[in-house]
Amino acid sequence: MEIRSKWKGPAAAAALFVLFLIWHFFDVRAGIRQTGDQWMAGLYGGLGVWLAAALSAAFFLLLKKKIRLELCGALLTVLLGAAAMVSLPPLSAPDEIAHFASAYALSSRLLGMEAEDENGNIYLRREDLVLSDLYGASGDEERISLGRTLEAETWQVLADHAFPVFTGEEGRQMVPSVIGTIRTTPAAFAAPALGIAFARLLGLNCVFLAFLGRFMNLLLLAASVYGSMRLLPSGKSLIAGTALLPMALHLGGSFSYDTFLLAGCFFYGSYCFYLAFVCPQVRKRDVAVLGILIALFGPCKMVYAVMMGFALLIPIKKFGSFRFWTLSAAAVFGMFALSMAAVNSQTIAVYAEGSDNYVSWAGEAGYTIPYLLHNPAAYLRMVYETLVHQTDEWFLTMMGKAMGNLDPVLSVPSFLIFAMAACLAALSLKKADEPLYLKTGQKIWILFLAGAGLLGLMTAMLVGWTPLSSGVIEGVQGRYLLPFLPFVLMTAKSGRIVRTAGDDRRILFYLCAMDACAFLRLFSIVSMRV
Repeated sequence: MEIRSKWKGPAAAAALFVLFLIWHFFDVRAGIRQTGDQWMAGLYGGLGVWLAAALSAAFFLLLKKKIRLELCGALLTVLLGAAAMVSLPPLSAPDEIAHFASAYALSSRLLGMEAEDENGNIYLRREDLVLSDLYGASGDEERISLGRTLEAETWQVLADHAFPVFTGEEGRQMVPSVIGTIRTTPAAFAAPALGIAFARLLGLNCVFLAFLGRFMNLLLLAASVYGSMRLLPSGKSLIAGTALLPMALHLGGSFSYDTFLLAGCFFYGSYCFYLAFVCPQVRKRDVAVLGILIALFGPCKMVYAVMMGFALLIPIKKFGSFRFWTLSAAAVFGMFALSMAAVNSQTIAVYAEGSDNYVSWAGEAGYTIPYLLHNPAAYLRMVYETLVHQTDEWFLTMMGKAMGNLDPVLSVPSFLIFAMAACLAALSLKKADEPLYLKTGQKIWILFLAGAGLLGLMTAMLVGWTPLSSGVIEGVQGRYLLPFLPFVLMTAKSGRIVRTAGDDRRILFYLCAMDACAFLRLFSIVSMRV
């Protein structure tokens, strides 16, 4: 009876997965009846087998053999991230076509080839044009990248181009495309660019190229999860829990530079925790690591520069002297400032200049920095109204609502979202034998930094994306909050509330089971959209 009770929860999670697998097969079959694409059943079956294997691996790693938690987190990120890549195929993530273009251009530079034409459009292999321009160069239809709107046709295009695996000489010819790059630090696209470059060297077709580039980004996230969890003295499961959220896995298995930011912020914050609570003394190489990290990911999205403040959790006495502490702080900030000047000087100059702002998507004027400085009451009103009306949406989109290109139909069911939130809440509670590291002042500082990051995001979107006619700040999305999430949750650990039941490994297994159910549903939705 005791053994049966021990595995009752995991058995229920597995049963839920089987129920989703059967239920959504009928959805996939309905899509097949409309399209006649019988191979979709095989693809769905393959996804089901992969997710069953991932869930079995989660059970074995987390509960049966109890492999080291950081290794479990990294491996499960890869296994479930790969399922996300299949459920939501290439170029379906937010703005992924632009990130793909930037990674592709960087791969050309790595291969010693010309990356862009005189108009700023990147050169692609002829084989890869279908990814950026679904309808080709002729015809009156709108040019549209593959996956911008996820439907059965997306998988049909991929199926049509999946074989032969290797492209011919004509397919390897470089031709100008219709897409341009994002102007940011090249480091943000280094991982997917390596995947693309490797695929091009092997002569792989466009489908394998797209998946290999995405997979390299996923490996970057998994490596960060592993390294971050190894560094942390406590709260390791919160890194894994955040990485295993459907939205994080979707971004991880895409070309998005949000993966790079997520990986960088996880590792930087964890390294600061390591220096503050584990390492006996801060060395010069530790300062170099912090400086290099912030110089790499800081310019990608300037608001995440507030992560530098995590270094202030490190006691001054660990530096040996106030002089070394001062020099270290100056070195880290100096490396960030230099990288910002090299990457974003033009953007900063435009904002500082305060010239008239035109919001193209809305077709009207937008806010400017000088306007906000002269109208602080208007700024505060917009911030307040946005917090009142958008907070619930941020929470849902951070977890897994409106995936793909902010597609409201491609959403994880609400009951799964709230169940995942309950899992994260449980992971954030102190266990009976868990030591507490963060003091009250340090918790307040972490919450302040997260709040400053959110305010920075809101201000950036107010100036860069919000028309004057809007009553709230437009463009802030829940996925932007993921880099702060595990550290904010760590502040909830307190000796006043102690979790006495349900260990972290079991909770992470439940998260994996809910991910499996969510990705089955997402695949079935795409299959039915004919």
